[in-house]
Amino acid sequence: MCGLPTETDEDVLEIAGMAHDVIRAGREAAGHKDVRCTVSIGGFVPKPHTPFQWAAQASPETIDNRLRKLRAAINANKSLGRSVGMRYHDGEPSMVEGLLSRGDRRVGAVIEAVWRGGGRFDGWSEHFSFARWMAAADEVFGADGPIDVAWYTTRERDGDEVLPWDHLDSGLDKQWLWDDWQDALGEFEQDDCRWTPCFDCGVCSNLGTDIQVGPTGRQLLPLAPK
Repeated sequence: MCGLPTETDEDVLEIAGMAHDVIRAGREAAGHKDVRCTVSIGGFVPKPHTPFQWAAQASPETIDNRLRKLRAAINANKSLGRSVGMRYHDGEPSMVEGLLSRGDRRVGAVIEAVWRGGGRFDGWSEHFSFARWMAAADEVFGADGPIDVAWYTTRERDGDEVLPWDHLDSGLDKQWLWDDWQDALGEFEQDDCRWTPCFDCGVCSNLGTDIQVGPTGRQLLPLAPK
C-alpha cells in the first residue's frame, strides 16, 4: 500500500530495500541469479466501518510521486533492480474509488452522469477516464456549494461528524473504531485479540461470532474479559 495515514516518502522507499533483500535471499538459496520478485502496490483507500474511515486519503499527485520515487529506488541498484518487477495502480483511479467508498447518496448522481457520458467498464484501465469522473462530479456537486471530490476523499473527518454509513451496523462499535484510529495516529500497536483478553470491539457480542483461533482449533488464551 502507498498513501497510508502518517506515511512519508521514506516509508515507501523501504519497499525497495525489502525487494532487494528478497532477490539477495533468493539468489543465495537458489545458487544462481535467475531469481525475480514483483512489487505490487496501489494507493490506499480508507473504507467505512474501519478505524481509517475518518482518515484523509492521499492525493493522486502524492501517490504518483511516491511510486516514481519507489521505481527509481528499485532501479538504483542495477544488479538487483533488474530482477524486480513492479505493478502499480495510479493515484487517479484510487481517488475515484475513494469517492465511491465514502460518498453519500449524492454520489449516485455522479455515477449516473458518468454512465450517461459514456463510462463503461471503468475497472479496466483502457476504459477508465479520470477526466470524465471529475467532470461528472463538478456537474453534480456544482449545485451543492462547498461539496466536491476532495470533501469526500482528501479531507480528514472529525469524531463528531455524522458519516453517510452510520445507519448501517457492521457489528463494530463506532467509539471503539475512533479509539483505534487515535491509537493508530499515536503509533500504538494493539495486541491481537486472539491471544489476549477481549477488547470489546462489539463484533462477537453483537453478531454472536466466535473468534477463530488458528489451524489447531485450540483456544490458547482466554478470550472473554475477566
